[in-house]
Amino acid sequence: MSKEEYQAWEKRYSSDNYEGRGWPSDLLESWISRIPAGRALDLPSGRGRNALYLAENGWEVDAVDISPFALEAGAELAKERGVNVNWHQADLDVDPVPNAPYELIISCFYMNRNLIPSIKEWLAPNGFVVFDQHMDSSFDVQGPATNDWRLGHNELLRLFSDFRIIHYEEGIYRHERSGKEVWNALSRLVACKGDPGF
Repeated sequence: MSKEEYQAWEKRYSSDNYEGRGWPSDLLESWISRIPAGRALDLPSGRGRNALYLAENGWEVDAVDISPFALEAGAELAKERGVNVNWHQADLDVDPVPNAPYELIISCFYMNRNLIPSIKEWLAPNGFVVFDQHMDSSFDVQGPATNDWRLGHNELLRLFSDFRIIHYEEGIYRHERSGKEVWNALSRLVACKGDPGF
């Protein structure tokens, strides 16, 4: 990550006006009961909305983000909620990720195609990946201003074509944010590195 991108994320996380998402991914919520608890990696974690949810559901969690401010905020939330999360500061472009392999890796709203081979490597046999990412769309939707940070149609399927695809969807999704209606174009995937056992 460039110095400018790093500073932008730190400014975003430290802003009093930054709300972010305080709730876990609904894709993760809908699948968590079907994936046996074990070791999970949340990248990038931000303030830990998914890491905290996993910890509350019996997972041992490593949360990785480049922002010290986000990680400090996540650690405070973990303390308040009485759960343990291992917080790690790292630049996912260059720094090693701790403690692989994992039974689950979740990545939400982070586009780094070069990281996909490493994600596959970090997964344990029969491990799961949950991916939720902005997608290219001609509709007026929220998210990255450039398609460099959006997935193409069926791109996520192709990136994980060597895995067993458990769930895949693309579409326009409506969310509420601060009482306002927000629309996102998303590509969403649950896949297994082997036999899911169901």
